[in-house]
Amino acid sequence: MQVKLFTFVILSSIFYFNYHLAKARSIQARLANKPKGTIKTIKGDDGEMVDCVDVYKQPAFDHPLLKNPSLQMQPNLYTSQFDEYNKLKQSWHKSGQCPKCSIPIRRQVISGVPVVRKQFPNLKFAPPSANTNHQYVVIEYNYDSATLQGANATINIWDPTLKNPNKDFSLTQIWISAGSGSNLNTIEAGWQVYPRRTGDSQPRFFIYWTADGYSSTGCYDLTCPGFVQTNNYYAIGMALQPSVYGGQQFELNESIQRDPATGNWWLYLWGTVVGYWPASIYNSITNGADTVEWGGEIYDSSGTGGFHTTTQMGSGHFPTEGYGKASYVRDLQCVDTYGNVISPPTNSFQEIAPAPNCYNYQFQQGSSELYLFYGGPGCQ
Repeated sequence: MQVKLFTFVILSSIFYFNYHLAKARSIQARLANKPKGTIKTIKGDDGEMVDCVDVYKQPAFDHPLLKNPSLQMQPNLYTSQFDEYNKLKQSWHKSGQCPKCSIPIRRQVISGVPVVRKQFPNLKFAPPSANTNHQYVVIEYNYDSATLQGANATINIWDPTLKNPNKDFSLTQIWISAGSGSNLNTIEAGWQVYPRRTGDSQPRFFIYWTADGYSSTGCYDLTCPGFVQTNNYYAIGMALQPSVYGGQQFELNESIQRDPATGNWWLYLWGTVVGYWPASIYNSITNGADTVEWGGEIYDSSGTGGFHTTTQMGSGHFPTEGYGKASYVRDLQCVDTYGNVISPPTNSFQEIAPAPNCYNYQFQQGSSELYLFYGGPGCQ
């Protein structure tokens, strides 16, 4: 009896070891190979893999229009309202940091299924229907002459629940755009929960761009040539701390501004320079933008047009619940033709909320600034 028990324990231990070894290998198999130009790899306590890549060998310089790069390390004009202590600590920093003249790139997750391309919620050119798989709650500010030079946003961070975690996504972002149709150019940044793309359900910082109306150009983060990163501290795609319902609130502060000397569009997080979208990859937004939008978007993979999905937007609660419970965007600011930071009044916005019983919005004037509360639980 003791021999049989001993044998069972040994076999069980072997099975347990092989099972977890196979599981570990499958997780590793889901990670892409390290990018070219990698000079150091850092593995965080949570398993996050970050490759430090030579700044001159980053993916951006595979773009045909950036083959002979003249790297701009700093913008010519920008005044930060933040100090260095505002910089967000990331989990992988505990295990090391990327050296100078390199940039951190989060190791990509290979899911084996295609990532859904984004769409644009623009009232002027293609009013979003309540019968599409993409649902929005967005406010839009239009500038007749395409000369807006930037925009700001402070975005409340949440971890919304997805009805189908393998296919759906939920995000909050800022869109800066110019042009229309196949000449639509966009610059986008915010946070997103999209397990198919990132490998987990954490809210993560993302960027996106397109130069042809989402047809064939552009991508998320640094997964294709385009965005030029200059910062060795922030890894695009980093996990963000979500807010607590009725408790502590966490925010993502971002600013996007055009450099008047080069035409490049610079991204800042908490006042720190991250990198830029080069003017040369665009055709409509090179001199300025005509539209800025702030708000949320969900993708409903069920094909029901967003009406019968419980994929949450923002906190998953309606805006009437207010601060600490409903998601919000504040610092709703633009940079005008002359470089002045302006705060458009409420009546200057156009609103996009095609399915208000599922996802809605509400303006609320704070003590010193305007808040956009938005989102909802979806619809059964």
